Amino acid sequence: MEQPQKYADTITADDWVGYRAWLSWMLLAEGRLDDAIVVAEPGFGWYDCSNLLAPLVHPLLDRPEELLYLVEHPRVVPHHGHEEFQHWWRAWALAGLGRVDEAITVAGLDRPWTDPRLVKADLLKRAGRLDAAADELRALGTIKAREELCEILVLQGRADEAIAIHPTVAEQRVAEAKPEPVPLGDNGYSLEPPF
Repeated sequence: MEQPQKYADTITADDWVGYRAWLSWMLLAEGRLDDAIVVAEPGFGWYDCSNLLAPLVHPLLDRPEELLYLVEHPRVVPHHGHEEFQHWWRAWALAGLGRVDEAITVAGLDRPWTDPRLVKADLLKRAGRLDAAADELRALGTIKAREELCEILVLQGRADEAIAIHPTVAEQRVAEAKPEPVPLGDNGYSLEPPF
């Protein structure tokens, strides 16, 4: 208990977001979610709110009711281009509570950096609907989908099938994005930034 008091004293002297994050995380580790939220709450509207929330969210990923309680806190609002964090965390909690259709809607599957079918399969897996998740991944058939399918098959106790479907190292290497070669000057150094 001495450590949380030390951070509480430090916050009183210097209200840096890192101190709030550490203290709230320590309170959460002691099972004091409400106290952890009270400590972190003043920072929920700050620019780096996700830095305060992440230490609280990650230990709660397997505790969907408490995670949903945290991300639906009235002072936790998406801001400064970090909306995807709150949407994903909320979707993860909803899926953990078996509300997978709502989770899929909340997840915002229109993100350009992720395949919505992979996200949907992950949420189905989270909700315990392993057969539906496996069907999504089989239909997709990509290297990444086969990697995810392998994990589901292992969870279903079908290790032999998982081994057979897992992509080989050669397949994974072929699927990796290859950077375009950078033109070099006469001196052998890049002609494009960063130099």
